[in-house]
Amino acid sequence: MEQLPTPHNNFFSFALSHLPSARSLIETQLSSAALAELDLQTLQLEFGSFIDPDLREKFSDLLFSVRLAREKADAKAGDALVYFLFEHKSQIDPLTVLQLLSYIVRIWEKRLRDGLPLCPIVPLVVYHGESGWTAARSLVELIPVPDGLPEYQVGFCPPLLDLSQLSDEEIAGEPVLRNTLRLLKYSRSKQLVGKLRDILELIAQSLPENSLSEWIKAIGVYVMSVNKNIGAQEYKQTLKSVFPTQFEPGSLADRLLIQGREEGLERGELRGKIHLLQEMLGEQLTANEELDSQPLSELSTLISQLQSRLRNRKS
Repeated sequence: MEQLPTPHNNFFSFALSHLPSARSLIETQLSSAALAELDLQTLQLEFGSFIDPDLREKFSDLLFSVRLAREKADAKAGDALVYFLFEHKSQIDPLTVLQLLSYIVRIWEKRLRDGLPLCPIVPLVVYHGESGWTAARSLVELIPVPDGLPEYQVGFCPPLLDLSQLSDEEIAGEPVLRNTLRLLKYSRSKQLVGKLRDILELIAQSLPENSLSEWIKAIGVYVMSVNKNIGAQEYKQTLKSVFPTQFEPGSLADRLLIQGREEGLERGELRGKIHLLQEMLGEQLTANEELDSQPLSELSTLISQLQSRLRNRKS
């Protein structure tokens, strides 16, 4: 049930923290009747204020608030709003429904502790696995219930955006969102090699110049982490075709690729240390794929834990 940070989660959180994309995702997934109740111009990211440290280790930290369109002028702060909870899945997780419900209850509990009323929370799961979603979509599917008891059960069916079942033309939203979702959809596929240039071009045309370098770095680190067909050299060549006049030795784009390559070298060194410590402890070696899916900070933490166990064993 736990969901630790991965390159997929890291990029999803980065990309959907872009408010126009988050707003567009809500607009494409909600009904017109639901959208009429909201003032999406007030959408803002809640920076973890409702997520305790224990919960932060298990769930994405993409919680948004939005004011109601017909909010009363005398409404107290926090009384007239809706939360949107974005949860990302790169693999099928059979307990996703329970996971989201647990998260929602914790948010409500935090509001009550702060003296605030309960408010609506709208969850949305974005999934981009290599096959269609087959896990439970609702609590009814997850929990077997005898015929006479359904009316006494909690009904919860979070919406799911299954990118594996959509063509590129069916992916809706503003340009940055559409291409972010395309990037997630093809992240592990050989097809990304042929689509990356188009994705980068469209994102570059849609973003202000002062934020472009941050996106170039984020996309580069992401695709080089999860796609075995794209390395630093391939990404560099793609960037050169998109930004022919900006890509020079020592340029920002070149420096970003060097950073990505250095991160790859650092990851290899950390992975080697982990395997050495596990061998010294007589433990089973963690698979490279599992280690490569974790951020560098998690690998450093694991090394510290292994070193501590080794010291305790020798003392």
